[in-house]
Amino acid sequence: MVKRARWKFAPSSPVTTRNTPAIHDGVLFANFDNDKLYALDLSKGKELWNVRVGGGVPESISNPMVAHGLLFVVGGGQCHAVDLGTHAIRWSVSCDAEATSSPIVVDDDVYVGTRLGEVVAIDARTGAERWRVQLRRGESVQSAVGVTREYVVVGTSQGFAEGHVVALDRATGVERWSAKAGAMGHGGAPAINGSTVYALSGMGKRLRALDLASGKERWSYETRGALWGTPAVADGVVCFTGDHAILHALNEKTGKELWSVTLDKSPAATVSPAIAGGVVYMGAGNAIHAWTFREGTERWRWKAPYRVTTAPLVADGTVYVGCERAVIALA
Repeated sequence: MVKRARWKFAPSSPVTTRNTPAIHDGVLFANFDNDKLYALDLSKGKELWNVRVGGGVPESISNPMVAHGLLFVVGGGQCHAVDLGTHAIRWSVSCDAEATSSPIVVDDDVYVGTRLGEVVAIDARTGAERWRVQLRRGESVQSAVGVTREYVVVGTSQGFAEGHVVALDRATGVERWSAKAGAMGHGGAPAINGSTVYALSGMGKRLRALDLASGKERWSYETRGALWGTPAVADGVVCFTGDHAILHALNEKTGKELWSVTLDKSPAATVSPAIAGGVVYMGAGNAIHAWTFREGTERWRWKAPYRVTTAPLVADGTVYVGCERAVIALA
């Protein structure tokens, strides 16, 4: 099966996107290092409108997320809520100048971390802060948080080697547990599936499976290279990658390797795999790949015009992916 580019969108100036786009109601939302977030027609990739949400520091814009008729994004040191009807910013809440943590909206709340080591819970509709806590270790929060019915789970970093997974009480922000797990940086986040948290450990070169209720380690898997991104988990399989240019697929319960593939080049540090419809998708270097979910057999690869810089987004048989200078739709 050979994929072709259905459309490609690139801003007028040569800038990079490092964040996975979002889709809502026939519109794709993507941001670039020019501090702008673009709304694109999903079928043709034509620009509908844009809004400036960044400021000052390149790369300081997060993945976007849509809920309650609002588009949430962190940029320029603030968490913004953009009204999808008026395209204007409805509210903004201060994070810090280099915040990169992507906002996560669950029910009526949005959660975001800061590089100063804070986690903030915000009323999604009004922008009022519900709580703001400083993590006691003072480590940076550069990754997105994970949210469950009871917990807000966040990965921290101190340099590229040290870090923790911290679980906070969702209602109050009080710390419930903390587990040493290595650093998690921009583009990565703990993945939660059922009662297990899966956390990559940067220079620790390990994927750790932690009990959601206690933080106790269930198993770990060691690699020969630094790990980054967010693990993808589905149907008993967890996939992840890193600097060592290998995509691993492990048994979710035991941590035993099911298969692995060696990539031509290491993926960018903002790249993660995605699982959809029994297929694992990921970009590495200038190539976008698709492998069978159970065996790791390559189904197809597509040569991109630029280096792939985001995790893929798969919807209705189309793969959307960000590269240096462009967002591309493959059909």
